[in-house]
Amino acid sequence: MMTFGDISVVVPSYNARRHLVRCLETLREHLPDAEVVVVDGMSVDGSAEMVAREHPWVTLLRCSNHGWAHATNRGVELTTRPFLLFLNSDAFPTANAIDAMRARLRARTEVAAVAPMLENEDGSRQALFGLWYWPTWREITRITSVPLLSAACLMTTRAHFERIGAFDEGFFLYNEELDWCRRARRAGYLLEILPRSVTHIGGGSTVANPLLQLESQRGFVYLSTKHFPGWVTTCLREAMRVQGSVLKRVDPRPEYRSMWTQLESIMSREAYRESPFDLSGRGVPDVLRPSGARGRG
Repeated sequence: MMTFGDISVVVPSYNARRHLVRCLETLREHLPDAEVVVVDGMSVDGSAEMVAREHPWVTLLRCSNHGWAHATNRGVELTTRPFLLFLNSDAFPTANAIDAMRARLRARTEVAAVAPMLENEDGSRQALFGLWYWPTWREITRITSVPLLSAACLMTTRAHFERIGAFDEGFFLYNEELDWCRRARRAGYLLEILPRSVTHIGGGSTVANPLLQLESQRGFVYLSTKHFPGWVTTCLREAMRVQGSVLKRVDPRPEYRSMWTQLESIMSREAYRESPFDLSGRGVPDVLRPSGARGRG
């Protein structure tokens, strides 16, 4: 019988109650002895109240919403076990997938993190990171080394996480796993996708918002300043500045015209750390250590 008493699961959540209910029920069924931490960003849909009332076995932390990286880092601070599973509130893992991920990390210390293939509800493969990301279009029938992994369902060890560092809280949403994966590879580690599938409701934990598009583009240029040559950042900045300058005049949607204006301004001023959302200001925090705390925030 599989047991998961050595795994800590960190689930950041914001106004995703409908999916979070299913996520926690799935974890209770498939990973009953795992340590589960839900970090709620002051949701207004009753998510935190639901967790406290219906899932007393879960450690619940409520904190200001400073984005995915901040919430995940705060969750790690409350964990105590050697394997860390980062899980979106709209992802539903199986015991077999998680057991395979853990076994791979046990077997290969040079592998920093592993992830399953992500599937839609209808069983189709989910497209990740755009058309250029070849693992999306390749049939994964064996363990495959890849340049990037989605943090919708990603496992690492505490030791690897401490060596590579926490997630960069200079990102609010998007790009944070790209940054972490590049840091892992720069440190000499491998990243792997396993031939196991996990259902993920793509975008199920977010809502349509022009500011999220702005954050995605702003965050990508910030990512570029950390990992790419200066000329790449210059080209990206200018392309986005022109995009904002043109679309702020022709986009028929007022809320998007405002967003394009902000994009032009950010790129013109090279203010790549200026998110449209409230960041924590911590960047990449110092190495996170388990606190052993089981209280509720």
